[in-house]
Amino acid sequence: MDRLRLIIFVALLVGVMCSLPAAYAQTASNMTILSGNGQITCQSCTFSNLRFFLPMVIKVTDSNGIPIANKTVNWNITAVNPPGSVPQFIYGSTTQTDGNGITSNTVTQSTQTGSFAVPYLESTIVASADNASATFSETLALTDPQNTNLQFLQSAMTSPSQGTTLTGTANSPGSAPIQVHVDAYGLALPNASIRLVNANNPSIGASAVCQTGPGADPGSVLTDSNGNATCIPIFGAITGQGAVSALVGGVAASLAADGVSPGITGTATDVGYQQLFQIPITVQAAAPGTITVSSGTAQSATAGQPVPQPLVARVSDASGANPVPNVAVTWTVSPAGAATVNPPTSSSNAQGLASTNVTLSNTASGQVTVKAALTGSSSNIFTVFTINVIVNIQVTSLTKTSGDAQTAIIGNNFTQPLGVQVNTTAGTASNFPVTFTVSGPASINGQTTSTVNTDSTGKAQVTLTAGSTTGTVTVTATGGGQTATFTETVIPKGPSLTANSFYNAAGLKQGSLSPCGLAVIAATGVAPGVTGSLDPPSLFGAYPLTLGPAAVTFNGIRAPILRVTNSAGQESLIVQVPCEVTPGSSIPVTVNAAGGTATTNVGIQVASPGIFETPMSDGVARAVMVRPDGSFVSLENPARRGEVIRVYVTGMGATAPVVGTNSIPIPGTDSLVLGQVIVGVNNSGARVISARWAPTQVGIFEVAFQVDSNAPTGNNVVLSVAINPTDGSATQFSNGSKIPIQ
Repeated sequence: MDRLRLIIFVALLVGVMCSLPAAYAQTASNMTILSGNGQITCQSCTFSNLRFFLPMVIKVTDSNGIPIANKTVNWNITAVNPPGSVPQFIYGSTTQTDGNGITSNTVTQSTQTGSFAVPYLESTIVASADNASATFSETLALTDPQNTNLQFLQSAMTSPSQGTTLTGTANSPGSAPIQVHVDAYGLALPNASIRLVNANNPSIGASAVCQTGPGADPGSVLTDSNGNATCIPIFGAITGQGAVSALVGGVAASLAADGVSPGITGTATDVGYQQLFQIPITVQAAAPGTITVSSGTAQSATAGQPVPQPLVARVSDASGANPVPNVAVTWTVSPAGAATVNPPTSSSNAQGLASTNVTLSNTASGQVTVKAALTGSSSNIFTVFTINVIVNIQVTSLTKTSGDAQTAIIGNNFTQPLGVQVNTTAGTASNFPVTFTVSGPASINGQTTSTVNTDSTGKAQVTLTAGSTTGTVTVTATGGGQTATFTETVIPKGPSLTANSFYNAAGLKQGSLSPCGLAVIAATGVAPGVTGSLDPPSLFGAYPLTLGPAAVTFNGIRAPILRVTNSAGQESLIVQVPCEVTPGSSIPVTVNAAGGTATTNVGIQVASPGIFETPMSDGVARAVMVRPDGSFVSLENPARRGEVIRVYVTGMGATAPVVGTNSIPIPGTDSLVLGQVIVGVNNSGARVISARWAPTQVGIFEVAFQVDSNAPTGNNVVLSVAINPTDGSATQFSNGSKIPIQ
């Protein structure tokens, strides 16, 4: 067994697993407040429900809006105004996001005696990660224990006046705002949360919420520097009467329950500092102004048979944007008697949709139209559906013409439409209905079933869209008793590759790659479907060119793969840069992961040294080195002054004789590094004895140097390796490492 290769391999993998997440985690670009901003607590206030702070909840996403898991979020208290007791974080100054990019923290704050000069303490708390941040304002209301715990902080509704009813249209903003003022005997409180609490359950009764204000929790607003807040009510979808009250300094009950779930609708159990008087509301239905075809037009059916799909019309207001429920729609057939509708009159539902079913008469022919119209004074508002009548013929064949055996990336259309040819006893069948049924992660216009008519040549086709998961899709086309089956495959999205996704495998220096050297590719999507790590079947011999779902090429040359990892939301590959790659500033690299492909250009240097490291008994990573007797250097077996030590690195560039990709030197022949190798111990040059390709390793080099007799002793003497490349370019330096010397 090659113990050196095993040690190097373990050192490589441990180094990547321990160091890479910090090196290449997704960059946070956006941080959204979900709950907890603008709270007001008071431990000694008689009329306050919110005694202690509830969680502050945020969601962290990258520049594409994708949630970032396992992201460290820093929490800092940047100000307490006026100065007073400082809040303390219950979960410490850092937290980690979960798989949905969500994390939370909670503060506690000891109360103190208040006064008219110091009636409250407002703390500013900033959550931050990378380029993103979110600011919370949390207020501790104070009381005067010498004056029967006088509660300084008060709130009042300044508009509308008590008894006023707010009236508005369903799903629309109201014209009259709700205004609230918060102060402490003239000292305004900014950044206090104001939200609406509904007397009705919004799923069954009239309701309203605040249009979300800047920086506020969803469905709430914050007071300004003068202590004033303006809530524009957004009325719910259900019409009728209800009532709302303003909740000051609190959060929605759905958030208070678990501290995570975002929501905008309050209930009677919402908690806050104060809850102001109820305001009656009346939600009116929008006046119907338009009716449009939603689905079911242009179908075909045989005379005497039902039309395959119902006709569905959408009733909306004059803008066409908002659906109008509970509107009667009448259905009329032309020519009269060509079909029957059931029901002849239907009402629109909460989404504004009204439908009917159509059955053609035995005498129907040509084209039948069905008019969907509003009633009464709005009867001039209508839309028309068409139905093509099929002559009763016999289908002799239904054959595939295009689209079988395709692949498509998640969320994308398959390139070719799925097409069939329909032939009948009368020849090609035009306007003949063919039903396509989807099984698996894909859809046709968002549906699993779609019926389309053949064209004048007897062809029918649909466009298939890949769903949100990978897998096999079966689509069955049926018509006239004949069937044809398509088999498609949904593949993952291509990896999110950039030039910043590449690292030297020894030391993890970003962008430090060279021919024959080992590299790490770290990006979302390079290891889909992998749990933990995949290793080659054997640690010895050549490495595979495909491992698990992954294959990699540099400028079209396949790269050996040492490991595929998908752990804690981080995905990475360890590969050897092919020795045949010519160095350059823009070399195309392609990663194929389970069929998803991505290409980016990276710089390849002539040489890019990196020192392999492994944790020693104290947990500190130090260079992988061997003493003259063949034993590995460790804290218990340190290097000695005057000894010749061999250190293991990657990225040393050209050698003579040449060693190819995925290969080792000819046994018994040293393959020497052609560049000038420099070793530094304690920032002083050490005598280099030799620099060669390690005899039994792929992509790993062995540099022998002599420890100076005057070198300092200790466990953490600085060690580095550099090289002057053969092309005369600038000296390339390795990562800084450590060597224990006795």
